[in-house]
Amino acid sequence: MNKETKTSKQQHPPYTAVKNALAGKGLTYKDVANVLGLTEATVQQKLNGGSDFYITEQIKLCETFKLDPALFFGNGVA
Repeated sequence: MNKETKTSKQQHPPYTAVKNALAGKGLTYKDVANVLGLTEATVQQKLNGGSDFYITEQIKLCETFKLDPALFFGNGVA
């Protein structure tokens, strides 16, 4: 039996496009954390690929910060 081993806690590529869009609006992890009711550490973990955003979190970020939902999908995850 061949087992695949993970060398990192990263679950997927970082949300680079989302991070860039937030930074372009002058927003911080703290701003995002406050909107989502999460800790800054959890937001950082999600943005860096450690875990996914729930769809409800994605919607809330897009509506609150006027982000394009495509940033979370396809080419937006880089």
